[in-house]
Amino acid sequence: MSDRLDVHQLCAAAGITRTQFNAWVARGYFDPEEAPVNGKRRSFSFREAIVLGTFAELVRLGIPHEIAAQHCKNLHAFKDETALLVLHQGPVELIASSERGSPLPGAKSGVKFYDPDRPSFASDIVRLSQLAAYAANRDMRSLAIVNLDHVEARAKLALQSAPEQVVTDLEDGLPDGSTKRRRKR
Repeated sequence: MSDRLDVHQLCAAAGITRTQFNAWVARGYFDPEEAPVNGKRRSFSFREAIVLGTFAELVRLGIPHEIAAQHCKNLHAFKDETALLVLHQGPVELIASSERGSPLPGAKSGVKFYDPDRPSFASDIVRLSQLAAYAANRDMRSLAIVNLDHVEARAKLALQSAPEQVVTDLEDGLPDGSTKRRRKR
């Protein structure tokens, strides 16, 4: 078994079409680690499959492409618990800072500001057991959540399958019993 995915496996793991993939690359939303080489089949790392899968989930949730791409750059998991990427909207805290942007020594909490016409997004990777406490924060106006363990499971399944088997295998379900419909090629 290879530790790299071809473009068909990558797209199947993310639940997207090859056309969507090409458009997202052309627009800069997804930046492959390796540049394409004429005459050589493209291959992608497992990490790239996680990033693209997470990006696709955020876009399906209605997060604008530009914002989704920003929040997929520094993903990680937890060894002992389910990891959730949580995008949230809420106030921005304005804190006195130096010219270089670092907080001034002894600076207290700043003023919280929320612009409903231009809400800002922030993200955190949260343990499943911490989600309720995280969501209870009164500053959180809205949340969008992607289960990174599910994205990882789909990428592992795609990596283990031959390219022509990927679509069928992913329709059979994830380890937790959930399924995701895919169009057959």
